[in-house]
Amino acid sequence: MVESEKSPRSPERVSTKYAAKRAASERIAAQRAAAARRERRRNILVVSASVAAVLVVVAALVTVGVLSKKSGGAKANPVDPAPANVIEAIQAAAKLTSTTPDFTTIAGPPTALTGAPLTSGGKPEVLYVGAEYCPHCANTRWPLAIALARFGTFSNLKVTYSSNTDSPAHIPTLSFYQSSYSSPYLVFVGKEQADGLGRPLESLTSSEESLFSSIGESGYPFIDFAGKWAQKGDVFVPTLLSGMTIDEVAKAMSDPSTKPGKAILSAADVYTALICEATGNQPSNVCNAPGVKAAADALHGGK
Repeated sequence: MVESEKSPRSPERVSTKYAAKRAASERIAAQRAAAARRERRRNILVVSASVAAVLVVVAALVTVGVLSKKSGGAKANPVDPAPANVIEAIQAAAKLTSTTPDFTTIAGPPTALTGAPLTSGGKPEVLYVGAEYCPHCANTRWPLAIALARFGTFSNLKVTYSSNTDSPAHIPTLSFYQSSYSSPYLVFVGKEQADGLGRPLESLTSSEESLFSSIGESGYPFIDFAGKWAQKGDVFVPTLLSGMTIDEVAKAMSDPSTKPGKAILSAADVYTALICEATGNQPSNVCNAPGVKAAADALHGGK
């Protein structure tokens, strides 16, 4: 009996089988490498996003810290409705004039204007532009309110203090923000452009902005008296009311024997004389008062 022989595998078959195994192994290795790369990319993206988020938070904290440091943690002084004693003091001061106002207290005299009249609704207009943080505005509002009270009536006046970080600081004052004024003789427009921290409050119309920038040189305070006169800057020594309270100012401005009272009332007589020029010297009992006439003479060089 002849023993059967196994047929030997050809080299070609062996080579093809090994090549197929290698190809499969390479495909598996490539797939694993691609999966590993995808995982690394995902991890990198997660880490990058986390780092970016941390950087945003850090930047925000730094910004807040810088702003807090810059403002010194400042808080705006409260703005409250003017109490009865302040309103009564303004009304009482409106009745007072002097035969000889002390014009030596006037640190910044008004400037005569030669342009077109400023009117509103057929009446002369007095335009005030200021800011609640401004210490120079703080001084100016007192005599302006007294002068205007001689021609009409305020409602919703407020009281506050100028900025605690400006110079001079913490000046007691009024605020014209959201107040109203009525008069048969004139229109008053009071714009407080910023609050005690410099944040925006009221915007100017294009015509108001034109006057503020061209005549007022964009500086606070600015008052345009019907296009005839302008007040730019402090009307008396900036530190006159330093260290005083609102109640102390209210009391002083009815007493011309005090230094603050004398300065406020003298400035009020000057402002009254400016308004009288716009109203045609009406009402006559106001415009013919001794202090007002003395102020009018002084404005025109004693003529």
